[in-house]
Amino acid sequence: MIGADSCNNPAKPAPVDPYPDGPKITCPAPPSTVTAPTGAGASIQYGTATAIGGAPPINTTCTPASGANFIVGTTLVTCVATDSRQRTDQCTFNVVVQQPARLTSTSFVAFGDSITAGEDGRVALIAPAAAARPRLLLPASQTYPGVLEQLLRGRYTTQTPTVANSGLPGEKAGASATLTRFSNTLSLDNFQVVLIMEGSNDIVDRDSGEIPAAIQGLRNMIQMAKGRNVRPLLATIPPMVPNTQRGLAWSLVSPLNGNIRTLASSENVPLVDVEAAFGTAYEQYIGADGLHPNPQGYAKIADTFFGVIRSTLESPTTTSATLQIRSGRRR
Repeated sequence: MIGADSCNNPAKPAPVDPYPDGPKITCPAPPSTVTAPTGAGASIQYGTATAIGGAPPINTTCTPASGANFIVGTTLVTCVATDSRQRTDQCTFNVVVQQPARLTSTSFVAFGDSITAGEDGRVALIAPAAAARPRLLLPASQTYPGVLEQLLRGRYTTQTPTVANSGLPGEKAGASATLTRFSNTLSLDNFQVVLIMEGSNDIVDRDSGEIPAAIQGLRNMIQMAKGRNVRPLLATIPPMVPNTQRGLAWSLVSPLNGNIRTLASSENVPLVDVEAAFGTAYEQYIGADGLHPNPQGYAKIADTFFGVIRSTLESPTTTSATLQIRSGRRR
């Protein structure tokens, strides 16, 4: 009898292999592109690879491992699953690390009046007369140039951007002495960029006739900066709050700023639209005198300049050549 032993007992069926196939591995989703904080790479965490099938136990490894330092560029991570019979399967994904952002220019000077200087609108209420008003300023770190410098250094970590504060309280954009001071300021240091925000004092007495003089003064500054190979950025002035001690010229802010926008366009210079950034709820950014920003307002001005600087002076971010690291192969 076929399939029987000598005692005519039926033959036992051959054992069935419960693990006929090797493991199948699935890689984790690639992590988002990361910017190296110092240019020397970055520690990157990613998810866990998963494996099914194969004869247990299944050993899964990825190289480079999650949490390792990845150099700038594109690194191919290879994950391998190995079962107890040494059968393997692998998958790969890329980890991308890019260079820190960099500026094409790092030496800035902020030129303007008391708003650039950082005058605190609260203390302006001590004395009603302009001549008697104490010119008390906020700490340098709370002025818009000070906040802007902190923002720049926080993003451009392999560089050391500086923002000098050249604000002079009471100054008018249309005054001839202002252009002289502007010229002297540009001569003080090897500035690459000048941030111009001025004009509030030209309208503070509600004399709309001073708007043309202010615009001409700003135009002279822009052209002088260009002539000295210093890049100008031109800002609108902040809003004023109606019916306040120093906000009497509130209705002239928009006409002046309209002219400033036209000037920026005609001179082909970047516009920093502070008035638009303050928005319709602008009173939250203005101090008690109705003219000078509060610390939150100065931070908003700094952030507005920061955005324009990023869009106009930041170099394109690059990654280096691809580095491929493999571990094992499918068998």
